[in-house]
Amino acid sequence: MTISINGDDIDFTLEDEKTIGDVLTELKTWLGSTGMLVGGIEIDNRKMAPEERYLFEKPIEEVEQLSIEALSVQENRIRQLKITGDFFALLKDAAEAGNNDALRELESSYRELRTILPRLLGEKPNSSILSELEETPKQESRKLVSSATTMLAVLDKRLKEASDPIGEAKSATMALAQLAKGLDEVAVNLQTGKNKQAMDAIGELCEMLQKFVRCLAWGAGSAGMDAIVEDMNKMLSELEAALISNDTVLIADLLEYEFKPRLMELPSRMEFDLKPTR
Repeated sequence: MTISINGDDIDFTLEDEKTIGDVLTELKTWLGSTGMLVGGIEIDNRKMAPEERYLFEKPIEEVEQLSIEALSVQENRIRQLKITGDFFALLKDAAEAGNNDALRELESSYRELRTILPRLLGEKPNSSILSELEETPKQESRKLVSSATTMLAVLDKRLKEASDPIGEAKSATMALAQLAKGLDEVAVNLQTGKNKQAMDAIGELCEMLQKFVRCLAWGAGSAGMDAIVEDMNKMLSELEAALISNDTVLIADLLEYEFKPRLMELPSRMEFDLKPTR
């Protein structure tokens, strides 16, 4: 059996492997050690899903050519985001057309997709983005179109982050520094009972900060970047705890004395060279 990865034949010595599934398990482990993933496979020019149980029943002797497509983690995420975007585009079209047969077919796929959405989007399972889609695609048509449109917009943003983490991180850096200038006013609004204005501003801040951290996670390659990611995650955790406990005094202090100075100096800290993860 000949084995190739991304079109190049490799020297793979069979030991105790008896099935194609056994070989794939070894190859996945080896690729994982190099930061790569199995993106797809072909057996004698026939495309197969890498996770199919059938592969663990397929004897090695029955296969002449095993072709592996290897992807970086970043490339795999980009592909997943595009596939998910295609799904929600189909969902939106089916809802707009009132195509109940198509909606029923999409519903079974959505149950599986729903379990991976938090990881794919970098969101917590109970985030507002995901909770809005909890009943998809069982919502009535108008609501379903709205939900699918919302998710398509979110997926487009995540795709930009994964495709150009450095550019998006720099954009987020400048936005955060600008938002930091108004945090004194947000703190005052909290202390004077203007909670609506304050919470809207905090929501915008958290959303941009989460974007920044996601982008940095893709582009980080130096100790300086890792330190910034850790610092920002720590700040977000402290703010989240204060928001959960509804401690407006602590929230105001965090914004004024922790977030503002760190975010104001962020552009200068971002002079590190970001390295793509491809």
